[in-house]
Amino acid sequence: MSRPTVSVVLAAYNATWCIARALDSVFAQTMVPEEVIVCDDGSTDGTPEFVEQRYGSRVTVLRLPHRNAAAARRDGLSLAKGQWLAFLDADDWWNVDKLERQLAFIAKHPQVRWLSSDGDYVSAEGRVKDSWLADYFQPPREIVGDLFEPLVQRCFPLMSSMLVEAGAYHAVGGINPFIVYSHDYDLWLRLAARHPGGLMTDHIVHYWFHAAALSRNFDARHRDNLALMEQVAAGKLRSEPALRALGAERAAGLAFDVGLAAIRAGRHGEGRALLARARAAGPLKRRLLATLGSALPTGFIAPLTRLRWLKGAVLRARPGAPILKSGEDA
Repeated sequence: MSRPTVSVVLAAYNATWCIARALDSVFAQTMVPEEVIVCDDGSTDGTPEFVEQRYGSRVTVLRLPHRNAAAARRDGLSLAKGQWLAFLDADDWWNVDKLERQLAFIAKHPQVRWLSSDGDYVSAEGRVKDSWLADYFQPPREIVGDLFEPLVQRCFPLMSSMLVEAGAYHAVGGINPFIVYSHDYDLWLRLAARHPGGLMTDHIVHYWFHAAALSRNFDARHRDNLALMEQVAAGKLRSEPALRALGAERAAGLAFDVGLAAIRAGRHGEGRALLARARAAGPLKRRLLATLGSALPTGFIAPLTRLRWLKGAVLRARPGAPILKSGEDA
């Protein structure tokens, strides 16, 4: 029996400094994919020309207007012909047996329709952290089946490790190009709500980590995640009461964080409105603080947000909000 065909879809923006490393790792695979598509999001540094000159007909380059990574990636995925779709960012790269291991996992678990794995963080100075999944699971473990509940709790898939069955991707509507910061989380939630997934603990992806390529705009990411969790709470993805309650609790926590951040930035009316939403669910202490913050006059709220014991609640990297790369913020 022949193995399934694979299309690799790589999103890039001003990536001449790193894209050869990513693409070389694709063509070095022990199981080389049938198709490689580079979705160039309006680069100004010659990225599409560089790719065409170096790889020729082995790569299809889409020269797209500059919008955002979600829109660029969606365009590439809409054209991909493979039975499975492999996601890759231009500054990440794969172990040589990444696809071989994942296809073996799928053969062993034929019910799986989407699959993620572990990887390490690497910077110009070397390895920064051994395990991406260690931030989400203690210890990381292999999981197969209904992953919607753990995914509501935390956005654990590593983008450049994701392998998604094409039929499942299209059945859930694909990437939403209008969600800039959390388009990945939105897609994973819709996939997990309808299709069984898999999580491998194999370290087969290298995630590039450096200050110039990271988004610190946690506020924007939290806002996107808040909207997603409110959909979960409303039962728009799954109707089980326990899952809706979990979504409501996560939404309240995100509303609390974003509300405090808005108040600290001087947007007091917006902050109070978000804190009012945070009263809906979660720990009693947080609900009481949210009630107090939503009701107090502006002159009392701002000093409270500067208290040391509250500082850890704002703009921290929560489980549901992994660090984004600059290309995803475009």
